[in-house]
Amino acid sequence: MSSAGKNSLQPRKILRVAGHEYKSTVLTKGFIIGVFILPAILLAAMPLVGLLINAAKPPPVRGRLAVIDRTELVANRIVERLAEENIAAERGAKLEAVTREAEKQLGAFADQVPGGLSGAAAAAADSVSVPVIRVDILEPDSDADVYKDQVREEMRSGTPLDDANARRLLGVVIIAANAIDPNMPEPGNASSESGVGDFELFIDKKIDARTVGDIQSAISDAIKDARFAAAGLDPQQIASLQRVNDQTQEITEEGTRKSNKTLSMMLPGGFMLLILISVFTGGQYLLTTTIEEKSSRVVEVLLSSVSAMELMTGKVIGQMLVGLTIMSIFMTLAISAALYFDVDDVIEPLHVVAMLVFFVLAYFMFASLMAAAGSAVNELREAQSLMTPIMLLAMVPYFLFMPVSLAPKAIYSVVLSYVPPINPFIMMIRVASTDPPPMWEVLLSIAVGVLGCLVCVWFTAKVFRVGLLMYGKPPNLMTLIKWVRMA
Repeated sequence: MSSAGKNSLQPRKILRVAGHEYKSTVLTKGFIIGVFILPAILLAAMPLVGLLINAAKPPPVRGRLAVIDRTELVANRIVERLAEENIAAERGAKLEAVTREAEKQLGAFADQVPGGLSGAAAAAADSVSVPVIRVDILEPDSDADVYKDQVREEMRSGTPLDDANARRLLGVVIIAANAIDPNMPEPGNASSESGVGDFELFIDKKIDARTVGDIQSAISDAIKDARFAAAGLDPQQIASLQRVNDQTQEITEEGTRKSNKTLSMMLPGGFMLLILISVFTGGQYLLTTTIEEKSSRVVEVLLSSVSAMELMTGKVIGQMLVGLTIMSIFMTLAISAALYFDVDDVIEPLHVVAMLVFFVLAYFMFASLMAAAGSAVNELREAQSLMTPIMLLAMVPYFLFMPVSLAPKAIYSVVLSYVPPINPFIMMIRVASTDPPPMWEVLLSIAVGVLGCLVCVWFTAKVFRVGLLMYGKPPNLMTLIKWVRMA
């Protein structure tokens, strides 16, 4: 037991502990399943999920919609808008707009979709049936409550939504009297804050959201058409004047390429999450093995051969290699995917180097604190109170990822780049952003991170030396500080 107090470090013993720690973690079934098999299953399941989503079509809807049009100018337009061919055309226009935006955001990724992104989207849209809705135009002073009760009654009786003769009442819509002319008096509540009336739609709760959206769009467009007509304007001409198609491309050193805005936004977060996952996977293994060895008294046997400092250093290095293995695997997959999709130029060599450096810094800070927590308790559940502040610190860069990536040179981004232990994550986000910091800031952040590592390792070494052979009531933070002063 006297060797537990030794301060000398023998590299041979440290490497043996690190090697044992690495092999006992990497060669387990849980690690292999978590790192290799589980991602492979998820990738293989993606096409299956797509097929299931495509097969899970909403039930066809055939029925009636009661319209109480107090303007007497909109109802006929709703009839036209809710015709099957017009609903299909409106869906196609919306799909085309969404597809164009997706192609613009995804850039080269969109070209890899079999048949093109437009073709895949169109195929998915064709698989969903268009609702058949017959419009019943009621008197302007009709009582809507009567028709609401009729919808409830048909719901209770179980009348199907896909009635072949479209007899089922699906809902009732009230067009406000001032929907076209804001000066018209409106006795009801269907009015907007601007003074221009709107509409109220009461719909069967069982109708799927897409069909409800079709009905809402048809009513809204019908009201707009009536307003344009009242103002002497041509709706089609206005729509054509509002339509603008852009072909945004990015200028690179070699030429131009399709803009990859989505990838540019995801890249900083991807690097940050990869470091975070690798750090906490290795740190969690370190915490678990330390607690297990202490609770089973194996640590007392180990301390007869190595010093506490050698044991701690070996365990930290061993689990760091585990985290590095995880990072290397996923980074290789990411680079391979980038090469496949021909967007590898967005990943620069500096990104990979910075990720490795900041991983080591983040790991030594967080894993050291987790090792201290593991050596201070006897059971895993007792470590939760000590792990809470560590986890809260780790969540800070996760929640600030978007603000920092969008404004990498803002005051808060710069300040957080020099606040251990989160500065490796923040600086990695800034380095991978579209406006990276100058090199002197990166080097200064690394220097601050090294200083933070030394402080964390010094603190952990003190706690580790005392905590390994302490049993009984789990300590709190103040107790750990006392141990540091004692050691």
